Parts: sequence; structure tokens; C-alpha cells
Amino acid sequence: MASENAAARNNFVSRIYQYGIDAAKKNLLQELPKKYTDYHEKGYFHIHDLEAYGKVYNCSMPTLRDYLIEKPLRDQTIAGKINTIFFRIKTMIAKVALCQTGGIGLSDFDDIISQVFRIFDIEYNNSNTQIVSDYLYSFLEWINTNNERYCREPYYITLNIGVSTTDWGRFVANELLVSFEKMPPEFTRPNIVFKVSREINYESDTINHSIFKMALRCTAKKMIPTYLLLDSSTNRGIPKEQIGIMGCRTRVVQNINGDNGCVGRGNIANVSINLPRQALENRSISDFFLSLDQIMEVAHDTLLYRADMMRNAGTDDLSYIFKHPIWRNVQSVNELIQQGTLSIGFIGLSEAVEILTEQKPFDSPEAYDLSLTIVQRMRNYVDKHREKEKLNYSLLASPGELISGRFCLLDQRVFPHHVQDKGFYTNSFHMEVDAAKSVFDKIKYEAPFHQLCNGGAITYVEFYSAPIENIKSIQDIVSFAIEKGISYLGINYPMDICTSCSCVGTFDECPQCHSNEVKRIRRVSGYLEDLSHFTKGKTSEAERRKSNI
Repeated sequence: MASENAAARNNFVSRIYQYGIDAAKKNLLQELPKKYTDYHEKGYFHIHDLEAYGKVYNCSMPTLRDYLIEKPLRDQTIAGKINTIFFRIKTMIAKVALCQTGGIGLSDFDDIISQVFRIFDIEYNNSNTQIVSDYLYSFLEWINTNNERYCREPYYITLNIGVSTTDWGRFVANELLVSFEKMPPEFTRPNIVFKVSREINYESDTINHSIFKMALRCTAKKMIPTYLLLDSSTNRGIPKEQIGIMGCRTRVVQNINGDNGCVGRGNIANVSINLPRQALENRSISDFFLSLDQIMEVAHDTLLYRADMMRNAGTDDLSYIFKHPIWRNVQSVNELIQQGTLSIGFIGLSEAVEILTEQKPFDSPEAYDLSLTIVQRMRNYVDKHREKEKLNYSLLASPGELISGRFCLLDQRVFPHHVQDKGFYTNSFHMEVDAAKSVFDKIKYEAPFHQLCNGGAITYVEFYSAPIENIKSIQDIVSFAIEKGISYLGINYPMDICTSCSCVGTFDECPQCHSNEVKRIRRVSGYLEDLSHFTKGKTSEAERRKSNI
């Protein structure tokens, strides 16, 4: 059965957009240096957001506070002030989305609202909290139903919450979770990231512990929020206000051209490398590393070429960014590029190592060590160019929603191998989805890669079904993930929704009304989506998943 979101994509304007984007990609590939085009088309790597190459950037974490207080509020009632603040948030999202291709993250959304309310004299009391509660619910409805992004889908929004200790901040965080839990099950946005801190919300005697418990309850019912683990070895020592998630996993912290932190910055562009292709063409490990060095160099060159094209294109497509406090201290395209990150990503690490060693890295210590060596080599490469060129290169654990199937299909045509039989390559460094290892084994296996992938990474743990009656298990998993060094954690399980009676569970036929009209919500690359919208490769991945519990 077609979903509402699918119907939104099947309209005249959306079809015209798709026609235009396909034409733009085709034209761009004809204009790029032939080497870049060949590497992309043959599947050595994938240049993401081709239609925007040299024009706009990928994703961002706008300076929401500065934007909201940019103009003074009129002499309004409290309800009028709150209305204006939320209207400005929605306006900012809609306008910034026109200047980029990816998601918009709002760091410490709860604390920013608290700061803005204090500046505009919105007192914390019962009357005002009811007004804010209504607006938060309405805001979530808007995020899920507007379908304005490219005239076909809701905006990709990530709200980071959990560490504000003010009255308003704590209220906004808790009410956001309460509102999301109450929303219809088919409402799967925004991506809410709960920042877990031992001193603020994790321990039972901390000020925000009740909000953390609310987050766990919401995750057990709706897979959201996910968890940014501030006390893990990967994030320890980073001030809590400097770190947040944008999009499905993007992490922007270090800054070689200014102050560290995520707010007012973003990712400019990324290229993802097809690791299995390098292994298929170079069966010896030494030859593989020589080939990897070469492909990294070409991927780096495409990022530099893209940045130069952006500088030459000027500011027309980015005019809103420069007229308002969106990025920090940015007055030109060159300054924007210097503040953002240029990411090299990868997928198919597990398959590449199996091709090279004939062993799966989650079953062989030697193969696992090779996996770490490969990713360390890529991290060393981006670090070297970061220092050499004074640009914020980073290593990204790519989600690979499109490319997991695309790379596999291209390789199968020229280098057939049994690792391709399943129809997709595994995301980034992840343990293969049908490995059927325990949650603890999966976390221990993936944790060291989080330290290496400074551009963003996520570990998912798969349940058989929603753990509504077992919230403690999620807390135990969070605790173990912190201990082992996981930066960012998500809990997955199948979520099926009967479109006739709205029953939610895991089923093919509704247990209440016996309808077989079922919407299947899954997460394979960050955001929750209707399974019917997945690419062929990601659909195959979802079908092969086995629980870690």
C-alpha cells in the first residue's frame, strides 16, 4: 500500500525535480575531469550529491540561538512570543534547506530554547509550559507532514537534547520526548539524539535522570531517540556543548581553522570508497594497500576540485547563509569551506577483508586486525592532508543507503564473487547484519572504529521486536557501549503498522483486524523510513537482519 510520503513524492513538481536532478548529474559527469567521472561511474568510489557539486554544501548545524535573537520581538503577549520563536525555527529550517543537500542538526535544542526564552522574558510557569507543550507537539507534526523538501518529503532534522539543566531546558527535553511518544506511529521524524552524560543524566541521582529514563522508554516504543555517549573514550574530554549529531551520523568537532565545536559548522562534501572493489582487483594485501592509497588520492582530489568550483561559483546559491547567522563567522564561500569538513567515507570493509583473507573479520582475529589496519590507514591519510592543507578533512563511516547495492551490482558484473550473492555490501565498518552475534560482541567489535572515524559513525543493536517491557536492557546496552568506547548508538527492531487499524508490532497479518495492509518502518542508514522507499540493496539488507539479542 502506498504511504502518504510515497504519494507526496509522486506529484508533478516532484517528478519535474527528479527529471532535473537526473539531468544535472548527467551533465556534471560530462564536465568533470574524465578520471573523476570514470572512478564514479565504474564504482571505485561514489561522489555524493552530484547534482550539487561545486554549488552548495552537504549538511549543517546552524547557530540557532543567534538566528532566533537576530531581530527583537515585537511587544507581544507571551503566546505571541512563543509563536514567533517557533515560526522562526521553521523558517530557518526551510531557508537553510535551500542552501544544502543534507540534514540540519540543532545542537542542544533544549538549552537554546531556554536561552532564547530568558532573553525574551518568557517566564517558566504552569501557564507558559502548557503553551510551549502545544507548540512542541505542533512543531513535530510540521516536521513529519510538510513534505516541502524538494516538494516530496519532510526535512531531515536532528534535535540534540538531554544536558540542559535549566528549568526550561529540562522541560523542553522531557516534553519533546513525551510528545514524540504520543504521536502516531507512522510519524518517524525528527531524529532525536539524547546526549548521555554521567554527571547530568545517567546516574540515578543526577538532575536529568528522569529525562534519561523517559528517553529509554521512548526508544523502547519508537526506536527514537538514539544516544550520543559523551563519556565514551571517543568523546571524553570534548565539552558537551561542542559535540552533536547532524543528519544520520555526521560528527563535526575538530577545527584546524578556528574554535572546535559543531555549532555554526557542517560538512561540505563527501566521497565514499568501494573497499571490496580494491580487494577484488588486488587480491594480495600489499597490492590492496597500494591501490587504496591511490584511490584515496583521487577521492581527495575530487573534494578539492569541488571546493574550488564552489569558490568560483560565488554566493548566489548560498546567499541566505551569508545574510543571517547560520554558520559561525563566515562571510565568504572560502571561509565556509575552511570551517566545514571534507569527508572521505567507505563501505564494505567486512566484504573486502573476507575477499583478502577468505575469513570473516568477526570470526577471525587476524582478519579483524586487518580491518583495523585498513581504517587506520585511511584515517592517517586524512589527518596528513588536514595538517598539510589546513582543511578539515575527516574520515566518515558512510551510511551507504544508495551505494551498498550500487557498488555490489557494478562489481558483480566484472569481478563476480560470493560476497555479492546477498545483493549489497555492509555499511562502513559494521559487523554483517546476519552475523547473529550477541549485542556485547557487536559493540566490542565495532567500538575501536568509532575512535578512527572522526567524521561520524554509529553502531546499531538489533532486537527481535520492540523491547517495551524491557527498558532496562536498553540502559544496560548504553552502559556497555560507553565502557567500550562507542560514540553514537542506536537501537533497532522491526516496526510494522497496520494501515487499517494502526496496530503496531511485528507481523505480516495484523493480529487485531487481520488486514495484510502493513507499513514497515525500518532504519538502515540513520533515519527511520518506510521500507517501501528503500533501495534494492537496502531492502535486501533489511530482509537478512538477525537479532543481536
